[in-house]
Amino acid sequence: MCNASGEVIKRYFRKSVDVIDKADKGPGVYSPVTKADRGAEEVIRVLINETYPDHGIIGEEFGNEKTDAEYVWVIDPIDGTKAFITGLPTFGTLIALMRNEKAVIGAMNQPYVGDRFIGMPGQTMLNDRQIKTRACPSLEAARLGITDMDMMKTDAQNNAFNKITAQVEYLRIGGDCYLYALLAAGQIDLVIEGDLMPWDIQALIPVVEGAGGIITHWDGAPIRGGGWVIAAGDELLHSQAVALLKDAAPS
Repeated sequence: MCNASGEVIKRYFRKSVDVIDKADKGPGVYSPVTKADRGAEEVIRVLINETYPDHGIIGEEFGNEKTDAEYVWVIDPIDGTKAFITGLPTFGTLIALMRNEKAVIGAMNQPYVGDRFIGMPGQTMLNDRQIKTRACPSLEAARLGITDMDMMKTDAQNNAFNKITAQVEYLRIGGDCYLYALLAAGQIDLVIEGDLMPWDIQALIPVVEGAGGIITHWDGAPIRGGGWVIAAGDELLHSQAVALLKDAAPS
């Protein structure tokens, strides 16, 4: 699936490609899609339906199939379409396999760079080597990432996030799914985001957890679908961040 979708994506990356605004996220929110997004998801769906005809699918571009099945695949063909259309190789294809609503295997594939992160219980691999999160027990030493500050929707969320940014070593804005993958590789310590859909995050849960990280809702509860997410490479760091975020977490 990673190979097949990657070949589709590479045909369009840094080429002239039509961009459509799906207008599916409310007034004033740009939500682009391209032939690469749709072509990549189509080829993944074909492979799933041919190989696992009893499995369900949840996909960003073409909706849901058999979501009551024991096994369900969750697909984001290009997480980071804005990066893709501006020529930045910080996008990735996200593929998760869920069993009874829990992600058990997740992949983040970056076909242009050649990075493929695969997470499963007990391990996460970056291509042919196992990776681990790094020890970082305090906010003061932490590298924090977020894709877009517009993810913070309320004053309470902005205030809680700002309390954390005031303490961390530095904040990196931008990165999409790569933030979570690089957290798994020990390059980033903390990722805090909001308003995520299932296809934005489910594949990244096994990637983070398999490398020894923690990924939860802002209040520390397990992630159900998408929502407001905090990922940390260190358990102590996660606890400190949750303490500052939990009161701003949507119910």
